[in-house]
Amino acid sequence: NLIEANPVPDEDEAAEIIDALQAQIESAQQELQVAQSQVAQSQVAAMAVIVETNDNQLIKDDDDSKKKRVIMWLVLILGMIAVVVGLAVSFATNRAAGVEVEGNEDLNQQSAIMESYSLIHLASKVGEEKNELLGTSNAISVGGKFLVSGSPGVVGGGDEIGEGKIFNLTSLVEGVSSTNKTNTTEASNSNTTLSITTNIITNSTSGDRCGAAVTATALGRHYAIGCPSTTGLGYVQVFEWDFTSSPPKQVGITLYGKEIDDGFGVNIALSQRPPGRDDLRLVIGSNSGYAQLWGSKDGTWHRLDDADGGLLNHPEGKEGGEVAVSLPGKGGKLYVGYPSFDNDRGMVRSFIELGKTDITNVTLTEHFEGNSFLQGNRQGDRFGADIDTDAAGQFVAIGAGGGGYVRAISLYADATSEEVEIRNVGNEIRPDSNDGEEESNISIGSSSMSDFGSSVATGRVPYRGCKICNFELNGRRVAVGSSAGFRVYQYVEVESRWYQIAEQVSDGGMVEVSMSPDTVYLGVGTPNAEDGRGVLDAYKILDQEAMKMKMKKGESMPSSTGSDSGRGGGKGGLTKPARPNQAI
Repeated sequence: NLIEANPVPDEDEAAEIIDALQAQIESAQQELQVAQSQVAQSQVAAMAVIVETNDNQLIKDDDDSKKKRVIMWLVLILGMIAVVVGLAVSFATNRAAGVEVEGNEDLNQQSAIMESYSLIHLASKVGEEKNELLGTSNAISVGGKFLVSGSPGVVGGGDEIGEGKIFNLTSLVEGVSSTNKTNTTEASNSNTTLSITTNIITNSTSGDRCGAAVTATALGRHYAIGCPSTTGLGYVQVFEWDFTSSPPKQVGITLYGKEIDDGFGVNIALSQRPPGRDDLRLVIGSNSGYAQLWGSKDGTWHRLDDADGGLLNHPEGKEGGEVAVSLPGKGGKLYVGYPSFDNDRGMVRSFIELGKTDITNVTLTEHFEGNSFLQGNRQGDRFGADIDTDAAGQFVAIGAGGGGYVRAISLYADATSEEVEIRNVGNEIRPDSNDGEEESNISIGSSSMSDFGSSVATGRVPYRGCKICNFELNGRRVAVGSSAGFRVYQYVEVESRWYQIAEQVSDGGMVEVSMSPDTVYLGVGTPNAEDGRGVLDAYKILDQEAMKMKMKKGESMPSSTGSDSGRGGGKGGLTKPARPNQAI
């Protein structure tokens, strides 16, 4: 189950490669023997010619002297050819040995990582009515305690009104067995059903499709629900929840889009600015080329992007179509994706918030313009179709659902200046071994992976684990959804490479993933499964090495019914290389 994002061959494939190289070496050695035999024959003939030439020299025949020089040059050339062939054989032999050693090291490394992680299935929920589309969008809080999901197909008044549902996973999280060790999801609570704690009441009407997008703050106190109506103006509402069975209460007014059926609310992101719980940020995308940023202080919403609404708009205007949005958990930064830009090449823009002390005086400034790192590789990639960041907004995962890849980037600040730059984090994450310029079309199960990257989620691991791996994992993790299921990848700093640590195959259609900010828990929706009822699943990524580190620190090990937050305190076997620039 564990493969490198750009995978190395498995043992059988490596053996085939080595056998092929050895066959080439044997063939080259045979050619060398033939060449050496030819050289020896040439040398004998040359010596005979030289003797005969010396005899002829006695009569000082000028023509024979010329022949002698020509033959001697031929012998010299043949000798050089023999040397070249010998060097080629030696190079091929050394290369084969190197491939074998390197391949074994990679396989051993993957095995070490695989031994450290398990994917545990906590519970699932099937939608209650046909075409409900449960799991169309979902978000999960820190510690996996609360999971919110949207069901835009819920019928009311004769048409789709939609709704949001909040699930309390606390008892499931505390009941995960720490001793279960598997890279599949066959064990641990596989038959447990998620129970709805409360519904998000939006007073929606026919065609509103509420729940097409949902989002939450890191602790799960605030929720937002998008209603991209097909019969009226799209709108978004934000709620505050007291963690009881009572429905959440709306914060401030309802925010409406510009035009009927413009998709306002199809993409949303919500964050909470520290230290106060009432200082919120909400960004809203649409299907008509525009987005809006709002801030709330004490329950009052203020527009934070320019008054004319042009700052966040699609570079190609209204015809640009969908605009994707993402906010870090702490706010302060903003990422906006335009997947249809340049004939679906796609691009992402990065903004930073200024004037943080007064919400009525906040301004946005763009980090970069036209940065090549923030555009797709080719037309058709739909780069920026989905975006997610860690809590600080310094690490970003960008999905290219048309190109079949995910690109991870990080913002870096030079310690000696105020300049900020964007850097790629490792290789592009792909489901096959193609390089960054090749399109992926590998199939897993019955589904194509060409839409790999249509859904992405990330965060930051709260520790540096995997001591037995002899390197640090750098605390970065990405989950990627597609029509074939989902995969989870872990970043290895010293190799600048992503490794796959978990996978779940699905044939129920597109999978939507969310990840808790601590990257330990996953919310996974398959809205088209079960005749459109939709299925929502919760998973935990169990880190076996972190559990061992807890024991070394004197902490108690959870029993089979105990709790495990996924946190640990150890460092990997290798230290992080020193860098002149530090991540901001």
